[in-house]
Amino acid sequence: MEIKIGCTGWSYQGWSGTFYPKNLKSSDWLKYYSQIFSITEINSTFYKIPSQEIVRRWNADTPRHFKFTAKFPSIITHEKRLEGVNSEIFSFLTSLLPIHKKISALVLQLPPSLTFDEAKPRLEELFDILPNDFLYPIEGRHESWFTDEALNYFKQKKHCLVWNVVEGVKNPMPITSNYLYVRLIGDRSISDNQFGKIRKNKSEFIKNYAQKLLQISDIPLVMLMANNHFEGFGPATANSLGKNFGMRELIWEEKKQKTLGNF
Repeated sequence: MEIKIGCTGWSYQGWSGTFYPKNLKSSDWLKYYSQIFSITEINSTFYKIPSQEIVRRWNADTPRHFKFTAKFPSIITHEKRLEGVNSEIFSFLTSLLPIHKKISALVLQLPPSLTFDEAKPRLEELFDILPNDFLYPIEGRHESWFTDEALNYFKQKKHCLVWNVVEGVKNPMPITSNYLYVRLIGDRSISDNQFGKIRKNKSEFIKNYAQKLLQISDIPLVMLMANNHFEGFGPATANSLGKNFGMRELIWEEKKQKTLGNF
């Protein structure tokens, strides 16, 4: 099983001086992040389709082996609810051309109000036009996505239903495809200005979650993304996950400085 662990984004002011060196310019954050982690989920694409100039910079700032996943823009998933989105799909995919070879997956995070029955025919149309170049994990948040009917459909189509840990969603963690996409989101009780250190220690939950994943033997790829809202500090959550999988601890510059300061 290949396990790739990263964070949902990299551009957070609260990481300056805790993950990023304090004097590092924000324009160099992705370059630094990609020296520590091998994957990230681009959260900003949910809010706006990026310009190719920005995406070319992402490509230039990351090594050849680095991988991206990206959320579909909200105009596709939330505003238009997957209906009549051909133009937006084309614009989105075109914008990502500079990092085409570095993209592992494009994530369809759907609104809590969108039921499986409403989305099903639209997904059929969507997958008729989506290229086979990427994986397309689907994150349903309405309870109807976890019924037997929905899960059988996902297994038949070999679509991955995202394992999301998010407030208000009871996800039974089904296996519906030959890979897993996991998003540790949490709730909104930790505000943006508190990011940068662990505010809620969920180490026991992470340990148990990792043990459940390790019991799965026939899945070749698992992608896990840690959000700041889960514990308060995405890189530390990702690090905790990795250590529970027996990976080496990730050490970034600010952690080195704190360690040296303890002697």
